[in-house]
Parts: sequence; C-alpha cells; structure tokens
Amino acid sequence: MPAAPTAAALDERLTRLAEARAALLDALRGLDQARFVRRPPDPAAEGDRRWSIREVLWHVADSDRCWRGWIEGALRSEGVTRFHGVRRPAHLNTLPQLIESLEEQRAATLALLGGLDEDADLTTRRPTPSHDRSILEALDHLTNHDREHAEQIAALAALPPGEER
Repeated sequence: MPAAPTAAALDERLTRLAEARAALLDALRGLDQARFVRRPPDPAAEGDRRWSIREVLWHVADSDRCWRGWIEGALRSEGVTRFHGVRRPAHLNTLPQLIESLEEQRAATLALLGGLDEDADLTTRRPTPSHDRSILEALDHLTNHDREHAEQIAALAALPPGEER
C-alpha cells in the first residue's frame, strides 16, 4: 500500500493554486466597468463562451464554493455527484465586489485545507459530477480552472470596443 502523501504534496498543490489565482487576478488589471460587463461578440457561442467577465468571475467564485463542499464530503468519506451552483446576487455587480467574493471563497477553501490533520486522506477517490477524484486531484482541477478562466478573461478584456453583443 503506497504511503499517504506528505504535507509537501499538499503544499505543492497550494502553491500552484495560489499562482493560478494570481494569474487570474492579474488578467483583471486595468479593466473598466464597460469591459467587465460586455459579452463576447459571437451570438452562436455556447456555455461559458457567452459569458461576460462579470459572469466568469462569479462562476469561478461559486466553483470554489462547490469544490470546497465536495472536499468536505470527501473528508467525511462521502461523494458528491452533483454541484448546486448559486446565481450571482444582483448587488454583486462591480469588479471590486466580485474580487472580494473570489477572495472570500478562496480564503474559506484555504482555511479548510489548512485545518486538515496530518493523516487526512487526500488520495482516496470519491465521485464528482464528472468522474472520481481525490482531494489532491480536486485541487489540480481548481488550479486548471483558474488558469483556463484567466485566459478567457484576458481574451475578453482584449476585445476592441464595439466587439460585443
């Protein structure tokens, strides 16, 4: 039976997670409200390809909340097979407000992970909405999720004025 991952494995994941979040926040530099709320120009786009930066940021914050709930379930040896996303409250309408929401959700996730016992099982796979993952793999997913949406935000922010629907 392989040895449980050390604190170093978790620390490595947390470092990459922090780097990905920094890249996402960096993609927001200099963003004005008009670019924050505009949608991409392609009316045939589907899913997150239709989203404004505001919608992307809410999705990233809400995903953090959903995955944190999954991690909590995994620590109780339960699996979560469906995430329950929450609609963005109408009052969360500005970039500073959504950055604060991102920070609050990530802080709660990091607090959960920082409170883990040394013998916490980080490798046993539990069901997720798409397949089985371990807690370490869930952190890899969150890292990749931040990176993918950082690229999406950079592309949306770079659209010339008038290139929205």
